[in-house]
Amino acid sequence: TSTREMNNNSEFLVEQDCFSLEADVEEGIDEKWWKLAEHLLGEQRSERDTLLDQFKLAIENDPELKSHQSSDFPLDKGYLTRFLRAGRWEVAAAVEVLRSYSCLGRDYTEYVSRAIPSKLDRVWSHHINTMTEKRDKFGRRVYIFRLGQWDPATVPVEEFYASAFVLLELVAREVKTQIAGVT
Repeated sequence: TSTREMNNNSEFLVEQDCFSLEADVEEGIDEKWWKLAEHLLGEQRSERDTLLDQFKLAIENDPELKSHQSSDFPLDKGYLTRFLRAGRWEVAAAVEVLRSYSCLGRDYTEYVSRAIPSKLDRVWSHHINTMTEKRDKFGRRVYIFRLGQWDPATVPVEEFYASAFVLLELVAREVKTQIAGVT
């Protein structure tokens, strides 16, 4: 069954869903989200701890990831679960996602180093992009980019990309978004 077929049977209400500043909070999430996670991602709650242990071991044994790790590299359950969800609960795919993510700061320093929300007032004041607090009927966050509002002479491309990074990092912390995604 497709996402559309599944959601036609149990569409999500298009209603306000405030952003959570606390990362990876699963408590209080309705059962329909877990059913969607199983359908879209193959998430099996009974297998989570085993897959988390396998993922941690894969990270420890991966030379590329070892080179990115520092003493403050998060290995908590919530953080690692994000990458397992992004890899559809396949450890090798999750390792690839984590490798790509770990390289962002090194490969795109000009964007990531500017990704401090309080330093992006020029972008925010021009209303170039935003993430809605309402999810669509499939449970996805909605990212809006108003290309016609963007004047590259006023808002440098580095700041625009940094603002997109900030918004996507914000919603990547949400379990519901990890499950349903962004559109």
